[in-house]
Amino acid sequence: MREPRDRDIDGDAQAAQDESRAIDTGVLVAAGVILTLMLGAAVVGVLHLRGGFAGSSTSDAEAAERPIEPVTPTPVGPSSDTTQSSGVDPAAALDAMRARYQPGPHVEVVGLLPSGLMRLRQLASTGGRTIDNPWVVAGGELRAGAAPASAASSGPTLRLGAGESARDRLTVIPGAPARVGLVAEGRGAHAVTGLLVRFVDYPGHFFVPATIDTELGALRVAGVEDTELQFGVDAPVLPSGLPLEPGKDLLTAIEVAAVDEHGNLSTWVRRDLRVLPLGTGDVEVTLSMTEATDLDLYVADPNGAVVYYGNRDVLSGGHLDLDANAGCGSNMGVNHEHVFWPRGRAPAGTYQARVANYSSCIDGRPVDYRVTVRNCGETAVFRGRFEGRGESRTCTDHPGADRDWCQQVVTFEVTPCGP
Repeated sequence: MREPRDRDIDGDAQAAQDESRAIDTGVLVAAGVILTLMLGAAVVGVLHLRGGFAGSSTSDAEAAERPIEPVTPTPVGPSSDTTQSSGVDPAAALDAMRARYQPGPHVEVVGLLPSGLMRLRQLASTGGRTIDNPWVVAGGELRAGAAPASAASSGPTLRLGAGESARDRLTVIPGAPARVGLVAEGRGAHAVTGLLVRFVDYPGHFFVPATIDTELGALRVAGVEDTELQFGVDAPVLPSGLPLEPGKDLLTAIEVAAVDEHGNLSTWVRRDLRVLPLGTGDVEVTLSMTEATDLDLYVADPNGAVVYYGNRDVLSGGHLDLDANAGCGSNMGVNHEHVFWPRGRAPAGTYQARVANYSSCIDGRPVDYRVTVRNCGETAVFRGRFEGRGESRTCTDHPGADRDWCQQVVTFEVTPCGP
């Protein structure tokens, strides 16, 4: 009777063994499922982490602390490439501008720039990358890297021109060319071949040939007393690439050195700058003068309304937001006036700009002035001169041929700007 019992025992053992195998199998299956889920979560996490590194170089906390994003630098290149890449024939664009701007009888046309100041921008070969520098130097080539240091005493000499003062900040209006007078001289037989220009804390530097024709006139620096280096900035952008806070001036400096044919440099000449963040829009007119005197800017809109110091706002949206040297006692030394129409507000039609010599603050000495018109992205620059003590009366009507107290600068056409 042992066999049946043995069989029962063996059957129980077999059943127990089968049950144990089933449990082991269930545990393995469960463990496999858990392991699969964990591996899946890990893969998702790694992909998310990689995506985070690829998409941003800053943490969420850093991004939350940053109030404004950096301004995207405008791609730069030779001025001809900029115009041609847009599909616009440069000669045709210039002819169209000439037809829209009629200068007055006592002024000269300095330059017509269909694509604004950035038309003057040139970039040395840097492997296709851009340089985050918002400044423009007429006739200058922007180069990557820091400018070389000054050479020994064997180098050329450079000094500020007549009427320039290193003690006072030069005011710069965005979109309007600024000027600094310079005199460069070579030593012995070593002629000056160019200028190096840098803006403090901004990357890169400019090289400007000693003799060059630009859209804003010819530049000749060697031994000429009235040489003018012309430069400007489209928008007041900090060296970090961030835009300037509203209502704050941008304080920086331009530094210039002369270089001779052997690569010897002069000492660097510095001129402190103050960039004023004024109103911007589809139409902007800026008056700039070479002396701190009381010249006044007048701009008439197509309806005949005139914006000037006595009528700062007109119904069409025109506004005077800078009045310099008023009464020879207010805003002295700023030497600029500015009228603008906000984006989308400037009515189409014919505008007129004129300048009046209200009162001489310089004992009747001659004063040169420039008027810069920015019109839907293009820039036109005109120059004139006043002599004498001026007349304290308004110039809300066309002055005719009388050039002593008020001059018609330009009549220009405005069409609706594109989006």
